[in-house]
Amino acid sequence: MTRRLGSERYELEDRLGHGGMATVYCARDMKLDRQVAIKLLAENFAGDEEVRKRFSREARLAARLDHPNVVQVFDVGEEDDRPYIVMEYVDGGTLADRLGRRRRSLSRAEALQLLNQLCDGLGHAHSKKLIHRDIKPQNLLLRESDGCLKITDFGIARAAEETTRLTRPGKVIGTDRYMAPEQLADGKITPAADVYACGVVADEILPKARPPELREIVERCLREDPGDRFTDARALGEALATVDGNGGFGAVRRIKSQARPTEPLAATGEATARWPAPTARLPRGRRVRARLAAGVAVVAIAIAGAIVVLGSGGSESPSKSSGAKQTAAPPTSVPRSSDPAQQARELADFLRAQA
Repeated sequence: MTRRLGSERYELEDRLGHGGMATVYCARDMKLDRQVAIKLLAENFAGDEEVRKRFSREARLAARLDHPNVVQVFDVGEEDDRPYIVMEYVDGGTLADRLGRRRRSLSRAEALQLLNQLCDGLGHAHSKKLIHRDIKPQNLLLRESDGCLKITDFGIARAAEETTRLTRPGKVIGTDRYMAPEQLADGKITPAADVYACGVVADEILPKARPPELREIVERCLREDPGDRFTDARALGEALATVDGNGGFGAVRRIKSQARPTEPLAATGEATARWPAPTARLPRGRRVRARLAAGVAVVAIAIAGAIVVLGSGGSESPSKSSGAKQTAAPPTSVPRSSDPAQQARELADFLRAQA
């Protein structure tokens, strides 16, 4: 018998996936005649108030987001005391499916393309003050038609402004392998926790042979102290954007380092270890004076060179053709000034006088 939800609007079809607390179905929206995905809370959790609250929060928080790399939420409802969420249907399976059970890596070009999409979508969530807290290959869907990556399952997501806990102290939720140390310690959670998870995903899908800069990007994501990582997914995306699919590096955008003052680290794509720091620039007026001084100094050096040639008996030297004996000029002190431009002008005058 065909099962329908939402006053007969949604007709359930194949089961797409099953977790501990919910099952996801492919369904048909009879009203709009389109395929959707429906996440239905497991029957045995229908009476668990904590789980129900978390389930409704997932829909509310995910509905804040409107980005091509985030699965869109269309509707919410309840059927026989079991809440459900109606979402965009993505037909290509998960990144975990792509990797397979052996967790084989992808080509560098494909991995970077997917990581950049992940950072775009997650960066949008971070800009909306939303922390996913469960980034992993199983929660990254890949659309078959064009390879578009979609982030899903905001079941344990957290809004930055929320101060109330949904779980008892000491009860950690998430997937251990992808959880940042502060999550495992039940500490303060920031977007840097999602960056850590992105680093684990990147380490899994990238080939082991990596250029040094790419290794440093992954290593920075996985640092124990969240203050030593990229601050959010957009910052990580800035760093990854400098790497092309063949491992080369494009134009390096110089961005303020997030490294601590005691560390000799600086910053392309926010804060990548040992990349060149931005060079401090002089104010415009000082730059103009410095250029003038440099120009005058060049002229002075040219005059000095001419004098040396003439004094050393070059092919055009009159002393060589006439055989006349040169009389050394009395020594004169070289002018010195604290102002570079004045120094250059006085030096030029001095050299002309010597000539």
